[in-house]
Amino acid sequence: MSKVAWDYIVPIVMPKDLKGVTPGKLPESLLRAIPGGGKLHHRAADAWNAMVAKAKADGVILTPTSSGDLYRTYESQLAGFKQRYVLEPVAGTSTKTFEGKTWYLKKGMAMLATPGKSNHNLGLAVDISSASEPKRLNWLIANVKDFGFSWEVVPSEPWHLRLVTGDNPTPAVIAFAGGAAPVVNLNTTPPVSEAKYIMSLQEALKAKGFYKGEINGLKDAATDEAIKALKIANNLPADSIAGPKVRTILGLR
Repeated sequence: MSKVAWDYIVPIVMPKDLKGVTPGKLPESLLRAIPGGGKLHHRAADAWNAMVAKAKADGVILTPTSSGDLYRTYESQLAGFKQRYVLEPVAGTSTKTFEGKTWYLKKGMAMLATPGKSNHNLGLAVDISSASEPKRLNWLIANVKDFGFSWEVVPSEPWHLRLVTGDNPTPAVIAFAGGAAPVVNLNTTPPVSEAKYIMSLQEALKAKGFYKGEINGLKDAATDEAIKALKIANNLPADSIAGPKVRTILGLR
């Protein structure tokens, strides 16, 4: 099989807050809604939103193939698996082992990971619509690394990306999600100033009555909702991006 230009596969570094969490059963506190529908783990959401914005600025539109091709619950992965695989033998097709049994892929169906084994169940993967369209694919080849993504299955799945940077977002993601790139020491693992910046963001939001959660340095769902509420109150786009206007309102640099 010939090598393709997008043969970029990097092992996943798992975010620490996924330790001990059952794939497909992530608590809502770890998930963030994505514009257009669906959810991702908050680290993947930051990276995805940053990449989408950069692509749009470059004249390329990135959208998921469906809301179900972002985070998938165990139950939705199970339903999809049983739509594609059967226990009755199918000649000349691939198989998977699940629940101690051999399952056969139906003719004409695309393969799917067994429930609990997909990176979609961790909220770290996204399938991109029309990823093989030349302009879009060329943009992805040039940019996915900058946002912490890599492919997983080459060359058969150009649409399937997953976040590989764990709790160490790339400078491009930090700049987009928090505006903290100038104060991040990129030689530390993890970059300690990111948590400090988020803590200052939470404290400022709490002082204005928008944040009710714990000052924990995590850009979690409660922080996102507080940012969104602040932006709505100030006639700004209703999202969770703490850009320059939000920082000005909060008195942050």
